[in-house]
Amino acid sequence: MKSLSAAALVIEGNLTTSPVLKLPRMPSELGPIKAGSLRIARRVSNFLQAGHAVASYEELQASKLVLLRLPDSSVERVIDEICASELVLEGLAFVLCDTWLGSETLHRLRQKGAAVATTCQIHAAHGMPYFAAEGMAAATRPLRKLLDRCDARMIEIRPGTKELLFGAELLTTALPIPIFMAAQQALRACGIAGHPLFTLLEGGAQQMFRACCAGARLTWGGPLTECSPEIADAHFAGLREKLPEVAQVLDEQLAWARSIMGRTRCELSSEPSKQAVQTAG
Repeated sequence: MKSLSAAALVIEGNLTTSPVLKLPRMPSELGPIKAGSLRIARRVSNFLQAGHAVASYEELQASKLVLLRLPDSSVERVIDEICASELVLEGLAFVLCDTWLGSETLHRLRQKGAAVATTCQIHAAHGMPYFAAEGMAAATRPLRKLLDRCDARMIEIRPGTKELLFGAELLTTALPIPIFMAAQQALRACGIAGHPLFTLLEGGAQQMFRACCAGARLTWGGPLTECSPEIADAHFAGLREKLPEVAQVLDEQLAWARSIMGRTRCELSSEPSKQAVQTAG
């Protein structure tokens, strides 16, 4: 028998891609499972080897935490169904899982007395699953306890800032990929391959990360700080001749980076040093 505190699950769509449901200890935390039909709910319960299928939303009442695992396109309809049911929402916490939607999407549940939040997996070091949660404390608090029991960690962000997290994830996971691909192309073109190539790419990434965490903005520039402008210009000219596509990446990214780093330094000091101004230029 599941305890009264077991989390409920309302699910539609492909459950095999859910980071939350893939947590090894999650099955032991689940109680009632509601899907589009009782047959589908039983199938989900059998697949997860967890919980028990229920036919109505009212049967979720004993669970204080309700996990919603839904396609974004189904969220509004399912919320309408929950609000139209006889489920007493006051005192319940609803968490919409595996989504980039913000907690404002669940405002109708909040209006009826429920606590609401959303969560999605984020990339972090140390090999442990990390999830970002955004919403009301009464919903994020039980979610944190649940994830702790499942050997995962939760980072809470301010309500209404999901788009900022979205931008940070793009900057750290998507945008660096073409840059590192261009670096790999340049290394291969000068005869470096195999393990040495991997070592150089990994070393550069780690050094960049350590410098960023240490706040080393004034020394930003890598090789640009280690040679004269004339030598740098000569190398850029050679790059444009031998690997024009890589040179184009550098031209575009350095222009953007200089504007960012220059602005950052001006914010840090009202009187930037000569070295800082030269580095920004």
